[in-house]
Amino acid sequence: MFTIRPTSISRSHPMPKKADIRIPTIEEIQATRSLLAPHLPMTPLAYAPYLSEQLGRRVWFKLETQQPTHSFKVRPAFANLLTHKTKAQQHGVITSSSGNFAQAVAYASQQLDIDAQIVMMSITAPVKIERTKQRGARVVICGPTYEDRWNTTYRLQEETGRLLVHPYDSIETISGSGVIALELLEQLERPFSVLIPTSGGGMLSGVARTLKALRPACHICGIQPKANGAMKRSLDAGERINVGTFHTIADALTASYPGERTFEIAKQYVDQMQVVEENAIAEAVRTLYHQHKLVVETGGSVGVAALQSSPGLLKDLPHQDIVCVLSGGNIAHSQLQSILSETNEQQSEETPRSE
Repeated sequence: MFTIRPTSISRSHPMPKKADIRIPTIEEIQATRSLLAPHLPMTPLAYAPYLSEQLGRRVWFKLETQQPTHSFKVRPAFANLLTHKTKAQQHGVITSSSGNFAQAVAYASQQLDIDAQIVMMSITAPVKIERTKQRGARVVICGPTYEDRWNTTYRLQEETGRLLVHPYDSIETISGSGVIALELLEQLERPFSVLIPTSGGGMLSGVARTLKALRPACHICGIQPKANGAMKRSLDAGERINVGTFHTIADALTASYPGERTFEIAKQYVDQMQVVEENAIAEAVRTLYHQHKLVVETGGSVGVAALQSSPGLLKDLPHQDIVCVLSGGNIAHSQLQSILSETNEQQSEETPRSE
């Protein structure tokens, strides 16, 4: 039986501010694309006939599920390691991740002959921990909270001297995610709305920074689980908010506060934020599986969840073309089966391919 864990959010509190926060230039994002090109191909933009018919819009899926690690996170991983390759090879790298960035850094490190150490929470999906180990990274398990992750990461970085690779707030990470937008600009010639799964804000800020500079008519909408909503709450408050402890089935979207850079970029370039309920996320996973023959993880499905469960959202999206970034496909078989078992809808006769 698929069950949703109850949401538990401690009192929100503001995060400290820093002055003079630099954001990546368009030239840096374009240079990052050239840097990544030998290692990562352009991912497909697929038309979504079922959702398009249901919504009366042209809905598209940006299939980041087809990356080598089945997540967009491999883009910022390579961007960081290639930019600082000499230091990374000399001292090794360390990062903190809820799973997808861990696998991405492990994969990129393996490809570039770099020693990687990854800090992961005890509540991380076992499949993501195991796949990270399989790619040769050293995994350190910490406590169950986002703060545990970073306290452990910073301590180990000081002890070892490894290069710290930030999963969402470095110039390189944001630039790597911005490459998604450069591809979308080639794949769709018209202005479009884009729905972006959001945690710490790396992909949201990279895509928003790029699109608003090169095609400002595009509409940028970040999507978060209602149980978290750290970026939305921060933007509403005008300052970064730590939402504290929470639980969500979207285990890739676990940042309890946005990054410094990502927040500043979001303030300038993001048009709106939308939150979705847990049941809507599960329903989106089912829709993608049954109607579009795609296996997408819970965090990667939140854009579809928003379209299906938020009646007022379509009115806010000004363009006929809507892009849902399917950010990852690393869902445990047991979780997928639990989610699928919650519906009585007719099962598809064809077995979905794992994107």
